[in-house]
Amino acid sequence: MSTLESDKVDEKCILIPPAVSEKEAMKPNYSNECFPITTLESIAAIIDNPPLWVERVVPLKERSSTVVQNIISDCHCDLKKFTSRTRVDKRFVPKTLVCHDYKGGYLEDKFLSSTNTGNLYSFYNWDHIDIFVYFSHHLITIPPLCWINAAHKNGVKILGTLITEFGPGTKICEKIFKDEDTMRIFATSLTQILKIFRFDGWLLNIENSLPDTEMLKKFVNYLSISTRSHNPDNLVIWYDSIIETGELKWQNELNPLNKFFFDNCDGIFLNYVWTQENIKNTIEFAKHRSLDVYVGVDVFGRNTFGGGQFNCFKAAQIIRRHNLSMAIFAPGWTHETLPGTENRQKFFEDFVNRDCAFWNSLWPYLYTHPITHFFKTSFFMGVDQDVYNIFSQHQQLSKIKHPKSIEWVPNFSEIPTLKNKFTKEFLNSSLCYIHRLFTCDIFLSGTITVYILTKLFHSQVTLLSLNLLTSDKNGTIKKIKCNSTTKEYLINNSTLLEVNPCTNPSVLAHVTRGYEELLLRENLNVAAYQFAVTPCTLLEIGCTLEQGNAIYLCGFGIEEHVLTL
Repeated sequence: MSTLESDKVDEKCILIPPAVSEKEAMKPNYSNECFPITTLESIAAIIDNPPLWVERVVPLKERSSTVVQNIISDCHCDLKKFTSRTRVDKRFVPKTLVCHDYKGGYLEDKFLSSTNTGNLYSFYNWDHIDIFVYFSHHLITIPPLCWINAAHKNGVKILGTLITEFGPGTKICEKIFKDEDTMRIFATSLTQILKIFRFDGWLLNIENSLPDTEMLKKFVNYLSISTRSHNPDNLVIWYDSIIETGELKWQNELNPLNKFFFDNCDGIFLNYVWTQENIKNTIEFAKHRSLDVYVGVDVFGRNTFGGGQFNCFKAAQIIRRHNLSMAIFAPGWTHETLPGTENRQKFFEDFVNRDCAFWNSLWPYLYTHPITHFFKTSFFMGVDQDVYNIFSQHQQLSKIKHPKSIEWVPNFSEIPTLKNKFTKEFLNSSLCYIHRLFTCDIFLSGTITVYILTKLFHSQVTLLSLNLLTSDKNGTIKKIKCNSTTKEYLINNSTLLEVNPCTNPSVLAHVTRGYEELLLRENLNVAAYQFAVTPCTLLEIGCTLEQGNAIYLCGFGIEEHVLTL
C-alpha cells in the first residue's frame, strides 16, 4: 500500500512518550489512549498488562442472514407500489471492505471519550459494508476502542493490521521467521492480542522482500488456523504484495505467484493498479472462492482503475460485474483533501455533502444490511463542527443521502446542504410518493411504540405519515399506517392496520426525555404511535408527505413495551 506524505507518522500520536519505557507505559493505569504496537520487544508486556479499556469493548452484534441489493430507484417510489425490497442470502453475494487509512492513524480517535475538536473524519455508512480495517504504518495496528465499538454495534467485523515495510521490515521478518518455534510464538501472540482486545482478525501486509518464504507460508497457515480456533468467525486477509518467491512484486491479480497465501487464509486484498485483464485472470484462479477476492480501489486515485475519487464507481462497476468483493482504500479522501475554511459550519457541511456524494456514487454496487434491533436515532454521525465522538454514533438512514442522480456526481460545492430533507420538488406532482427510510429485519410482538421528530421547512404546513411493512410466518405482508392526523374510523384487517397519533402524556414524555438536548436546540414536532401486533417481522419503514412540499427528519425511534403509567 502506497502512502501519502500526510501519512508519515507523527510522533505526537504514538502512545509511548520518549521519557517512559514502553513496558511501564503499557501498565493498566496508563489507560487514557489507544495505541499501536511498534516493536517486537513490547508485545509480551502488552499481553501481560493490557489497558483497562479492553473491558469496554462491546461484542459483535449478529446481523440478518439476508441483504438487499441496492438499485438507483431505492430512494422513493409510488406509494401504491410500496413493497419490501427483495432479500438475498448474504453468504452468496460480494462483500465490501473499507480500509481506513487517515493521516497515519491514532489521531483524536485514540482517546477513550469524546473530544471538543470538531470537523474531523467519521465513517458512518456501516449498513453497507461487511469489514472495516484500521490501517496504519506501525508494526501491529490495534484498532482504537471507538472504532471497534462502532463496528461491532453495527455488526461489522473490524480487523487490525500487521505490516512490515521495506528495509526495516526485512529485519523484522528475519527475527519473526528465523525458525518455526519463533514463528509460532509470534503467531500465537497475534491470536492472544485478538482475544484480549476483542477485534475480529488481521490484514497481513508484508511489503518487503524476503530471501526465503518457507516460514512466511507456514505462518499464514498457522495464524489462520489459530485465529479461527479462538473464534470461527475471525478473519485473516492477505494483502497482494510479496509473492511466493520472496520478491516484493504487487500482482494486481490473483495468480500462481500469490495463490498460496490466498489458499491458506480467508481472502486476498488485491493491489489497486489492476486492469480488466487482471480481473479475468483473478476469476480463473479464484474458482469457487471469487467472493473472497477483495479488489482494491484507492480513493485517492493513485494509478487505480477509473482514477479514484468521484470516479471510484467505475472500478466498482467492473468489480461487481464479475461478482468479486471490493476493498475501498482510504475513503477519508473526502475529508483529507477538503479545502480549509474558517467557517466551521461550512466546512462540516461541505464534508457531509462531499462524503455523501462519494458513497452515493457507489450505491448500486453496495448491499444494505437490514437493521435487526429496536433503535432510536437523531442521525448523529459521530462528528459535527464542534464535537468528535465516534462512541455516540446513531443509526443512519438505510439509503445514503444525495439529491442528485447517481449517474453523474457533481462537484461537491454544487450539492445542496443535506439535512435529512424529504421533498417533492423534483417528483411527479400527480403521484403520491413514499420515501424509504429504513430497511429492517426486526421481530415484533405485543405493544410497539414508534416515534418521529420533524422540523418544518420554511415554516410551511406539512403533514407526514409513516408506513411500515411487516411479514408473518406465512409470508403475509401487512401494512401499518401511522396517520398524520387523527381519524375517527380506523382500518384493521389482514392487509392494513391504521394507527392514530398517540396522545398519552406518559408516552410523549418518554419520547421527549430521550431527545432533551435536541429539543432545546431545535423547535421540533414530535409524533408518537402505539399499536399491538401478533408475532411478525418488520421489513420496511417509509414516510409520505401528505401535505406540504418538504420537511426535515430529525429523529426516529421504534421500541417495544414502553410503559404508559
